[in-house]
Amino acid sequence: MSTTAMTSPDRTPADFGWTERPRVSALWDPLLDENARVTLGMVASAHHLAVSHDRPEVRDEARLLKRHLRAKFERQQGPIRNSYFCQHLPGAIAMIEEPLAVHTVLNIDNDRLVALEADCHALAHQAHTAFAGSRAQQPLTDAIYSAMTRVLAAADITDEATLVPALAAAEAEVEHVRKRVRVAIQRQARFVYFQGALAGTVVAIVICVVLGMVSARFWADHVDTGALVAAALFGALGAVVSVFQRISTGKLTLDFNASRWQLLSLGGLRPLVGAIFGTVAQFALGAGLFGTGDRPATALGAFALIGFAAGFSERFATDMVERAGQVLAGQPSASDNPQPPRAL
Repeated sequence: MSTTAMTSPDRTPADFGWTERPRVSALWDPLLDENARVTLGMVASAHHLAVSHDRPEVRDEARLLKRHLRAKFERQQGPIRNSYFCQHLPGAIAMIEEPLAVHTVLNIDNDRLVALEADCHALAHQAHTAFAGSRAQQPLTDAIYSAMTRVLAAADITDEATLVPALAAAEAEVEHVRKRVRVAIQRQARFVYFQGALAGTVVAIVICVVLGMVSARFWADHVDTGALVAAALFGALGAVVSVFQRISTGKLTLDFNASRWQLLSLGGLRPLVGAIFGTVAQFALGAGLFGTGDRPATALGAFALIGFAAGFSERFATDMVERAGQVLAGQPSASDNPQPPRAL
């Protein structure tokens, strides 16, 4: 027996109902030390000894240990809603009810099974990060739990011929759950991103109003205030429409590991970037860099349209900025010097 268990001044195995000599000292330590953490691996080890050890006294001790270790694990982590334990090796999964979480452990030499257990653990973490506190987390957690029980069932198979199809089935189910979880996370991430874009649009509108007031007050002789505000405002709106269009077509792919705050921040910046692109486009047109002169007041719609296009399409805005740079540098653009067609 270890020194920690022998010298603990607070508790002894007798306090848990074991009056004989302890034989599984490593599993007694976290019980005798009130501050020690109990992991699912400890509970799984006790279960494995309770069902597979060849000595009945060790099995009895392990059953007692499992009961008390599980009770302490639930006090520390939360009530266990569902659990599954392997019979021939230390392996288990436990679904915690409140807060909803999944704990897994699998001690085996099979690399494919270890990788599957790691995948299930990672998927559970991703689902918890994306949907913590949401009802959408429950069905995903149930699917992960189901897939992990299939992995554990395969790990419990001792016959090689039977293990091959069971392992293939486990890999197929984990892959199916992986796709399901990531699709759900992407959907949630896009929704959060769009929320950020809407919030950013409000900020962009306020900035456009302030910009218009400053322009009318200090730059009235140099800048067409109406064209400037229209281009900036519709640039922000174009950016929001672009985000919505990409979400509706499924073309917006986001990092599912990003936090909610990061997604909101990135979404909020998108309308501001669109407003900047729209403003730059208005300055370029107003300066006549593309062969345009002074615009009359009736061309306000044209500036709004150019601003919307610049905010909607980053490629359009980038091409316009590059062409304006070429004009300022005195370099001809590709459209000014078309290449002759190549002979077939």
